[in-house]
Amino acid sequence: MSSELAACRQRALSMRGKLMNELPTPSARPDDSGRADKREHDADSRDAALDTRERAADARESAQAGSDQANQAILAAADERDKAADVRDALADERDRAASLDSFLRDADYGPGHKARMSAGMDRVDSKDDRISAADDRSNLTRNSRERSELDDD
Repeated sequence: MSSELAACRQRALSMRGKLMNELPTPSARPDDSGRADKREHDADSRDAALDTRERAADARESAQAGSDQANQAILAAADERDKAADVRDALADERDRAASLDSFLRDADYGPGHKARMSAGMDRVDSKDDRISAADDRSNLTRNSRERSELDDD
């Protein structure tokens, strides 16, 4: 700082007693133009870094929006499978009850009743598979979001 002050003082002393048109213009000062160029270069570098950060933020937001849409689609599909499983479970219970009641009230052979119970049991197995798949999808979403948040923390 003191060297800058000394240089400024030296310039002022060298200009003492000169007419205004004899004084150097700002563009004629070699040491000032270098500092101005450096400041301009630094400002350009900061602007470029800011633009880069803005593009990265936009890309992250876009990726997050795409990820959110994919997650919503997975959740919607899981909900649909759960609804289908609920309907099949209700129908299976109804058929099973009707077959049990029919075989209990009538003293008939167990052929049709047994067939209805087997069909109801198969529907329950299918419903169970759908519920397991839906639960796996939901658990994968939470696992993926946990991994993504761990990556974002880095």
